[in-house]
Amino acid sequence: MAAAVGGRIEAVERPRSVFAPDYLRLAVLVLVAAAVHGWLVAHTAVTARDGLGFARYAICLQSPFVIDPHWDYNRTQYDVVKGQQHPPGYPAAVWLTAKLVRAAADRPHPEAYLLSAQLVSAAAAVLLVVPVYFTGRMLFGRSAGFAAALLISVLPTPARLTSDALTEGMYLLAAMTAVTLGVRAVRRPGVGGFLLCGLAVGATYLVRPEGLMVAGAVGAVAGWLGLTRKWPRDLAAGRVTALVVGVALVATPYMVMIGKLTNKPSPQHLLDPSPDPRARLFNGGPTSDARPVVGGPILASWWNAETDAGRNRYLWGAVTAAGEAVKALHYLPAGFALLGLVLLRRRVSAEPGAWVLLALAGLNFAVLIHLAARTGYVSERHTVLLVTVGCLFAGAALEPVAAALASLPKVGRFWAGKLAPAGLLVMLVATALPATLRPLHANREGHKHVGRKLAELAAEHEARGEPITVVDPFCWAEWYSGRSLYYVPQDQPAATVRYVVLDDRTRPEDHTRLPRLDVARDLAAAGTVIYHWPEDVPVEQAKVKLYKFVGPSELEMKAKK
Repeated sequence: MAAAVGGRIEAVERPRSVFAPDYLRLAVLVLVAAAVHGWLVAHTAVTARDGLGFARYAICLQSPFVIDPHWDYNRTQYDVVKGQQHPPGYPAAVWLTAKLVRAAADRPHPEAYLLSAQLVSAAAAVLLVVPVYFTGRMLFGRSAGFAAALLISVLPTPARLTSDALTEGMYLLAAMTAVTLGVRAVRRPGVGGFLLCGLAVGATYLVRPEGLMVAGAVGAVAGWLGLTRKWPRDLAAGRVTALVVGVALVATPYMVMIGKLTNKPSPQHLLDPSPDPRARLFNGGPTSDARPVVGGPILASWWNAETDAGRNRYLWGAVTAAGEAVKALHYLPAGFALLGLVLLRRRVSAEPGAWVLLALAGLNFAVLIHLAARTGYVSERHTVLLVTVGCLFAGAALEPVAAALASLPKVGRFWAGKLAPAGLLVMLVATALPATLRPLHANREGHKHVGRKLAELAAEHEARGEPITVVDPFCWAEWYSGRSLYYVPQDQPAATVRYVVLDDRTRPEDHTRLPRLDVARDLAAAGTVIYHWPEDVPVEQAKVKLYKFVGPSELEMKAKK
């Protein structure tokens, strides 16, 4: 006799990880981030000078076959990527976004690509609130995650950098996605989680090579858990291997293409300290006049060979890197981040996910110290990942700080209740917004107008078949004129007409980061002002001036000699 056993198969609902309170908080964060970055994009006079290089990279991806005098054959996209200092992740996104911008709006090529570069960075910064929120929620709770994501959206340095035509927005989005996956992987260990984290790290590397620090931090925590036998060692080794495999799957093709880890000059100079780092960073280029390859970091601290002589470079690097990080955190949130580490030390010491943040911060800070010691400078741009980690601890500190204030005699009653942490968060946001919402690079507005005038003049000379030379130490006007979209033009030896762009607010020390500035001043002294901005003020009060110099060509002068 056979017995038949029947049963009904019931579908078990998958456990949810995101609930209504999360959706509400994320909606608020996205709206605030979109408002802040939308305001900054809409109130941008010109982008950062480095943005011109990324836009040029994107244009060359769009039309790699355009003849460049530095190439003796028509390029392909492969040649463009291989020959550039930066990885292709961000420029490729700018190229794709520019297709939409050019289809939706009738903008000149120079302005369309710069706007596209800003939109990519700003959109990534808006999405950044998602991984920051979930990282904070996993480690410290919903309120801490909300506060951290809000701070990274409104603090001046991260908000303004991620609204500019720079890699910071896309870099932070990819890096924090990797951090979120890494934190989750060490809290809920499995090969799949580490593989996903590795893939995200590889994607981060394709934006900026320093994204590999995330893999270093996650791998270090996993290795430590294996060495201390909190995990079986064979499982720990397998998880670290999955992390490395994930990174390699995404990053290796680009490494093979360029034949090394990175084309960026800074890592290559780490073992080659220079007595004058400014000269090494800014000199060199396509002409004998030492045009700058890229614009240098203005918001940076520099080693001064005269005033800093005799100081230990690594000690100077540690102090400088810490100072730049505190400035980038807008001072008060930096204090809250340190308080968070102190007040939550027991919770942090027992949470492997928090160890990932500490390992990443320590590794990033060590790299900054080495960078400062070897290259002689540290920029606020270098600290953005450190700032994001700081925001997570600052957000986590609000509740314990509010509780500590509530326990104080006499003043404690003002901080009693659940709204006290919210009050502290509002204070941090309110003190940051005035600096955050200032228009981007408003002091450089005139260069755009000079560039448009220069475009008209260049077209007239081109119609007559007359070669001209433009000496623009600042790079913006030549870009907006359309002359430097694919490459920076070399000086024309046969040109008898030279146009010179000068900004009267240039400081005397700026010649170190603007190698063509002295040449421009010499030509302007013998030339005539033909355009100035603002146009409605006397020439003497103009901020930016366009000079015309007519004289013997370089060929004629050489012939006379």
